[in-house]
Amino acid sequence: MAKLKSLRLKNKTYVFTSFDNDKDAEPATVIFSRFPLSGETFTKVDRKNLLDGIDLGKIGDENVKEQIAGKIVETFMENMSSGSTDYERFISECVDHFEAFEYAESKVITTSDFWQILPVEAASTIAAELYKYAGGRDEFTMGESSA
Repeated sequence: MAKLKSLRLKNKTYVFTSFDNDKDAEPATVIFSRFPLSGETFTKVDRKNLLDGIDLGKIGDENVKEQIAGKIVETFMENMSSGSTDYERFISECVDHFEAFEYAESKVITTSDFWQILPVEAASTIAAELYKYAGGRDEFTMGESSA
């Protein structure tokens, strides 16, 4: 009888290496609640029509023109990110909490803290590393049963 054997399992406690965190005397750690399933990609798919929510009947009003231009730019930027990885969704669904993590004298504990306290670029860099680590597969092999 064949027996499934574990060779390497990912640890749900992970010390990320971004910004030399792993070199700190007490590095910040992330505690995963789960890892993505095979094929689970957290891809942004919500593309929007540029004119959704715009009242074209009011297009002559100067204030409305400025609001319309802002809405079009915002929608265009959202559509540009469509198809990319939704790190916020990944973090909220797969990370339980953070430990020993601070920024600007504020503790980062929850996933909400992560996005609200950290600068966007720092949060995105760390999230990308966590996504890569979480997406790595455990390794197994089949062997003969000892029975």
